Amino acid sequence: MEINNHYNSKLEQFGKDDFRSLNWGDKEGKSAKARYQQMFDQYNWLDKKVLEVGCGWGSFFDFGFTCKDYYGIDINPNLINLAKEKYPNINFIETDISNISATDVKLDVAISSGVAGNRQGPADTPKKLHHYLKFMFNSANISMINFPSVWATVRTEMVEYFSPEYILGQALLITPNVELIHKHKFDFLLIMKNEG
Repeated sequence: MEINNHYNSKLEQFGKDDFRSLNWGDKEGKSAKARYQQMFDQYNWLDKKVLEVGCGWGSFFDFGFTCKDYYGIDINPNLINLAKEKYPNINFIETDISNISATDVKLDVAISSGVAGNRQGPADTPKKLHHYLKFMFNSANISMINFPSVWATVRTEMVEYFSPEYILGQALLITPNVELIHKHKFDFLLIMKNEG
């Protein structure tokens, strides 16, 4: 699979302590941490059950975030193995969400950042995008997904960029309880809620 090959080559190039291995723009992962923080600011998950789709090597914990229970999913076995080495008491699962419909247990929040824009990722075709949005929505009371924006003036290799209007329309096919936050030109945050 090309997306796994891409991440494996980045991992080989930059190593396991450099966030450029995860396709983020800087070694320290400042932009990745800012996106987690934006999600946390929308929904405090400290005492909640969290599902992360595209957990990589456990960046959630690298940046100091915590929660009641955590389940991390990623398609790349090398990244999952690194996550398990770093955080052996955390639930990390290697799987492709296109092969499953939802988690067995309804969680409080599902998050996904830096994943939607991957070429050959969960949103690169309309059918896969719909499945991805449904999976997130059906897995938790609140789901938050970060999407690269078509308004971005800096582009990255192997990344697809999305129209916020298109993503909003697709989310509204699933639930009327949707928010879209587009604070700067590089990306936007989609929030879907199962609760009032």
